[in-house]
Amino acid sequence: MSKPLLECRAIVKRFGGILALDRVDFDLYPGEVHGLVGSNGAGKSTLMKILAGAIPDYEGTVLLDGQPVNLRDPHTALKLGIAMVYQEFSGIGQLSVAENLFLGRQPLTKWGIVDWRAMVSWAEEYLHDLGIKLDVSRRLDRYPLVVRQMVEIIKGAYRGARVLILDEPTSALSPPEIERLFELIRRLKSRGVAMIFISHFLEDTLRISDRVTVLREGRRVLTRLCHEVTKQDLVRAMVGERCEEMAMADQQVVTLPPPSQNPPVLAAEDLTLRGVFEGIRLQVAPGEILGLYGFVGAGHQELVQAVAGAQLPTRGRILLDGQPLPLGKPRAAVRKGVVLVTADRAAGLFMRGEVYKNVTMAYLEQAVGEWITARREVMAVQPVLERVACSPPDPWMKAGQLSGGNQQKVVFAKWLLGPVRVLLLEEPTRGMDIAAKEDVMRLVQDLAKQGVAVILASTEPELILRYAHRIIVFSRGRITASWAGETVTKQDLMRAA
Repeated sequence: MSKPLLECRAIVKRFGGILALDRVDFDLYPGEVHGLVGSNGAGKSTLMKILAGAIPDYEGTVLLDGQPVNLRDPHTALKLGIAMVYQEFSGIGQLSVAENLFLGRQPLTKWGIVDWRAMVSWAEEYLHDLGIKLDVSRRLDRYPLVVRQMVEIIKGAYRGARVLILDEPTSALSPPEIERLFELIRRLKSRGVAMIFISHFLEDTLRISDRVTVLREGRRVLTRLCHEVTKQDLVRAMVGERCEEMAMADQQVVTLPPPSQNPPVLAAEDLTLRGVFEGIRLQVAPGEILGLYGFVGAGHQELVQAVAGAQLPTRGRILLDGQPLPLGKPRAAVRKGVVLVTADRAAGLFMRGEVYKNVTMAYLEQAVGEWITARREVMAVQPVLERVACSPPDPWMKAGQLSGGNQQKVVFAKWLLGPVRVLLLEEPTRGMDIAAKEDVMRLVQDLAKQGVAVILASTEPELILRYAHRIIVFSRGRITASWAGETVTKQDLMRAA
């Protein structure tokens, strides 16, 4: 590792009057995995988008092989060998694995038509060379998330990328799937591919990376070899000595409170979605946070979607105050005060629209009245933005300009303009740093104290242990364990899953 493959020198980026990056230095060596961590808004995404060519106007210098480069757009970055694999899956599910690998550069016959046989053969050969056996003719969306993630990474490497930027690659994967992904990363590393590994999962970063850099408030505050630092060192560098966040990061065992004696506000009876979950019976009382834990694909995430009407169950029923709730009708659920915060923030927001428009979209007339003007919308939205601690609390800002954590706060603000009786949460803190998780989950706790029934579905055992009053574990579509009023450990949850 004598000479860096990639260097960033004194990178500065401003958005209006906000300094997003303040003279940041960063380097990457051939065959190195360099972890990049930091709180939401620390500057990670901005720095990586500069390297990927998505943000061309910045101060400072980027060098590749010791030579200054002008990363004016993503196409230029890719031609120079820098590719970014984004957190939100960007493959085309309706196309085959082979078609996704060769997207935009399909092999042609001498007659100028796609050479399907050659494309399939080359795709199989390349995947086999990386130790991966797949039916490359099968549609990509027929494979689990980990395979789709791997195909995206392989596509970048196949196109000749020497630098791969991996944005939260493990955020939606189960432990076995993470191991499979890490094996691919190690194989690419052995071939000299350099990777930047961005993650809020600090254990994953330390396990797979050679070095780690911490950004805080737009500045580089730490770069160390991974074997020289601990998770606690990273947390301290990210957020300082805030004991609450550090306690959350290491939550391993809790004693749950006694079960609620109040009658349930919502109950599911024999709820089944064929091939996903079967025979689910559960209930939640006002003011209670019911935690549903399981690995990706366990069925608990789809269950909250079904309760919200976003998926239509095969059989069973959902009762609200003892009365059946229409199945598969999300608008009817919202009218009754049953609302869902999904894992996919993009699905709940109009990213190109102003924050105030996003907040009022669900309850526009109720919040603003019959005479709808931008001024009246902003007046209605400002208090709830402050209530959810959105930063900045600017209703005129585009939703897509906010960090992931603050986008999630906008989703919460949207529902707070209307009546909420049951709050359904599907991975509500996915991709957030420790401090942002605290902000969002403190809001959830406040709603529970006000009598809102909460169902929290997550693949993060620490999150469930820290916030749930009762815990149910899902595995392969069935309930395998539950705890109430007793001591439970992280190991208990993972064994049951």
